Amino acid sequence: MSDGDLIAIVNPDDAVTIEERRLGWVVPSRTAALPLETSLNRALTWGIGLLLGVLTLTTEYVGTPTDLFARVAPVDFICIALLGVLFFRHKMKPPPVAAIAFVGAIFLSMVPGLLFTPGEERNVWTSAAALLMAFGFYMAGLNIGSSRELVRGLVAGLCVGVAFQSVIVVHDLLLPNQWFPDPMEGRVRGTFKANGQLGAYGFCAAGLLITFGSSLRTRLFRAVSAWLGIIAACFVFVASRRTGMISVFIWGLLFLVLGWRFSGRNSYRAFLACYVAVLISIVALWPVIEESFVGRRFLSAVSSMGQDEGFIQNQFKACVQSAGQWFPFGFGVGRGDHIDRSDGHEIHNQHLALTVELGVLGIAGWLGMILAPLFRRSWLRRSREHHFLGVLMTAFLLISVLFMFHNTLARDRTYLLYLGIATTIVLQESRRHLPSSYFEGPAEPKGAV
Repeated sequence: MSDGDLIAIVNPDDAVTIEERRLGWVVPSRTAALPLETSLNRALTWGIGLLLGVLTLTTEYVGTPTDLFARVAPVDFICIALLGVLFFRHKMKPPPVAAIAFVGAIFLSMVPGLLFTPGEERNVWTSAAALLMAFGFYMAGLNIGSSRELVRGLVAGLCVGVAFQSVIVVHDLLLPNQWFPDPMEGRVRGTFKANGQLGAYGFCAAGLLITFGSSLRTRLFRAVSAWLGIIAACFVFVASRRTGMISVFIWGLLFLVLGWRFSGRNSYRAFLACYVAVLISIVALWPVIEESFVGRRFLSAVSSMGQDEGFIQNQFKACVQSAGQWFPFGFGVGRGDHIDRSDGHEIHNQHLALTVELGVLGIAGWLGMILAPLFRRSWLRRSREHHFLGVLMTAFLLISVLFMFHNTLARDRTYLLYLGIATTIVLQESRRHLPSSYFEGPAEPKGAV
């Protein structure tokens, strides 16, 4: 049977190229017992968007969770329900090869973690569970991304969630009696257990709102998503994430550079004007900003980039010095602190953490999940709207790699959800001989370049 014959027998609404099959990027049929855009699925995706930012409603500070049950959040139950519905009532999309490699590395790393590397077994089980729970959101994103209506529901729920989070953040930042107090000076944590979680959520929620909100039909909806995305990005500053602050500024600059061909758009001009206004305001008010806590943290982040000594730099040196012990299979999931037992901290650089804990297979699978959507570029030529969405997606994915130099996103629900949606959109819109699921326009003839 020829390649052409193989494609011919596939449902025309579900055609997949031979190249995609060989690479493992197979998008299964959506023609299941029920259409994907059911009222139940819409409600579940809306609920996921709403509750992504609610990890706790306990006002007392409890810090970063250290056991399995402390990591469970209400949104996890909604995600499990959605995955169950997708599995039993629809044809759930399988993960691509890179994602399978990443999950396989998690399970394989439990062997050295439990049998060979000393330490409490609880750390292995808790860390593995956190990664796998976040991976469930990646699987949900793979399926949500195939439906513009489900993406719309997710973005709508996230808009409400970010607005709700903004009220708490502003209150706790400006008023003396905080609803959710944080013991660290000048920081807020919102409905999270630590301020670092708020910073990661703000960064990833901004990426999701700005990127996928741009594909929605209503102009008002797109505008609201964009502005709430910018507000969410500000959470990085109030949570005082140093690398995050730098990442947000570079993210904006990267978008302006990559999206220059869209300089005639009102949205591009508005963002450019706001970006320049912010820079001018920072320069004009620098004496005041320099004395603030956020200003001092930002200066600390900039100055540390050129230093040989520092927390991240020392952890990198420890990883290199201990390479003979963990290369190539890793110390085991949850065993990253073994690079320096006297320090006892987990590795804050996500790339190093996955390399040291999951080994070469783990970091290869993780980077493959992030970068794979960037390698397929033909879909960008379908229309200017496709190209603009691609610019937004490219800017966020590239800057997220920088963000992870001092932040952990492999167990972040919002980030994994973003990756899943982005992966499906790229694969689905690459099938140019089929009508676009996101933008209006005719399909192209088979074989068109």
